[in-house]
Formats: sequence, structure tokens, C-alpha cells
Amino acid sequence: MTSLDSILVTTDFSEASNNAAHRAALIAAQHDARVTLLNVIDPAGVRRLRARPAAADIDHRLALAHEALGRLAAQISGRHDVHVIPSVQVGNPLDHICRMADDADLLVIGPRRVNPLRSLMLGTPTERLLRLVRRPVLVTKQAANAPYRTVLVAVGPAGHPEPMLRRASVLGPAASLHLFHALDLAHQNRLMASRVATTIVREHARWERVSALRRLNGLLDGIDLAGAQVSVDHGDAAELTLLRQARLGVDLIVLGQGGQSAFCNFLLGNVTQRVLAGAACDVLVMPRMRGRRSETRPARDAWLAPSDAYRAPEPAACVARATAAPALRYSGSV
Repeated sequence: MTSLDSILVTTDFSEASNNAAHRAALIAAQHDARVTLLNVIDPAGVRRLRARPAAADIDHRLALAHEALGRLAAQISGRHDVHVIPSVQVGNPLDHICRMADDADLLVIGPRRVNPLRSLMLGTPTERLLRLVRRPVLVTKQAANAPYRTVLVAVGPAGHPEPMLRRASVLGPAASLHLFHALDLAHQNRLMASRVATTIVREHARWERVSALRRLNGLLDGIDLAGAQVSVDHGDAAELTLLRQARLGVDLIVLGQGGQSAFCNFLLGNVTQRVLAGAACDVLVMPRMRGRRSETRPARDAWLAPSDAYRAPEPAACVARATAAPALRYSGSV
């Protein structure tokens, strides 16, 4: 089980950040963890008051922030019976958040209102934070009225499923866990472009789904999460993830950061960005695994790479293997 001892929450005293603070406290109460409430005053954003020098303006904001943060800490501590540490800092918000997040097991934030032009060029504040922080980041989008009941773990080629599943089981220890993997349509499109018979393309796609189900079920068995539900499908990962979130009534989505370049994200948007923008529930974003390519890629790809026996299947063998596949823990159709 992944440990959860320290949770960092950023707040600007908005309703969204207050919801984030209460969610963090609710999670902390489940794991006897401490919560740090962080408010950062950016000197560049402090408007000078009449007849006050700049230093006096900041001192005034500091006094107000200490008072407001103290009230919020007392409210959360009394409601959830957790240890809360208030912290007010002055400086660049991203710098302070990243530094303090290094000492936490989880960062919790509420979505902030954005400047459309600035977000177009630099990304939203949440996206900029996700690129810098090396800890799991929980983006809260709903009121924290109860523990998570239904958690969807969406794994893709850029994700490491085992830490995602372990973190999901920590945040929702009593929740119903659903594991989903979207398969790329590129291989099917290449077969169709090569004028392979439609029946063979369909059987090939069916075997891809069966093979993926088998690998995912094996992964769950290996980390003692055999009770989770598993599903796979071909198509756009973000779109399919959001459809499952609505259909299952999911209140937490867990996914990894995409591996596309900043230029590709600017033009197209990756799966993480699109799910964050479109999800009606909370979203936990796991950080990229850091290290040398030779160290991280095999661990990532081991669970999803098709077997050597299936890299160039004969049509008859494809049909035979698909129809002879054993029963798997999957309630949908393949």
C-alpha cells in the first residue's frame, strides 16, 4: 500500500480552493495524515493602496491572509479531526508550491479562473503546475461531501499502471475500482488502407481487446486488486474516458501525464489536458516517471506490449485464437 502521510493544499480562499481543502482533509482523516494549507502572496499582483508604500501593502495582505488561513484551518480541523498546518508565503506561487510539494505525498488544488489569451500561449495555471510538480496532483472539481465511491483508472501508452492503481486504492480504499485502457486505431486503419478483408480486421481488433484484457487482469492479480472491473476499447482515449465517467457515475479519474511535446500540446491538446477540461469529477494526475529512457520505458511497456506470437498473425490463426479465448473479468462486449 502506498503511504500517505503529508498532503499539501493551495488556497486563494475561493470556493474552488475551499473545496480542495475539505477534500484533502477528508483524505487525511482516512490515513491519519497531516494537511498543510498554503497561501502565496505574489508581490507582482499586489495593487498599491493609496498613501501606502509597497512594503506596507504586502504587510497588510500578509495580515489578512494569516487571519483568513487561520479561520480555514480551524474550520477544517474541527470538522474532520485532522492536524492542519497553515502557511503563508510571499513570492512566486509556482516556486513555493513546487518547493513545498517535494515534501508532500499529494498536492491538492482547485481549478482557477484563467486569462484566455495567457492560457492560449502558456497553458492554464493547472497545466503549468502539472509540468513542474513531481508529485501526484489531485484537481478537485466537486464538493467534498463523502469519500470517493467510484474510481476510474485510465491507463495509456504514456502511463505506468501499477503506481496509478495503488494510488487509486489509497484515495478510494472503499471505492469501486474500474480500470480502462483505450487501444489505438492506427493499426486497424493501416490494415484497412492495405485493403485487408473487413472480417479479418474485425477479428484482429477483437483479439487485441482480448489480449489487452488478459494483460490487465494479470496486472491486477499481481498487485492484489483482483476485484477491480476491467474494460478496453478502440478509439480516442480522452473521449472514451469521459464517456465512462458519465456512464459509471465516477467521482475520481486517475490518469498519467501525456508524453507529447509542448508544441503538440499547443496544437492538439493531449489526453490529460482534455480529460481535465471535460471531466465533471475530480482528477488525479500522476507524474511522469523520471530517469533515463532505458530505465523507464521497459517498465512502462511490459504490460501493454503484444506477445511476439501475435505480431504478424495469419488470418486463420487470428480467428482461432479470438474464438478460443478464456473467460475474463469483463462485463462488456469485446
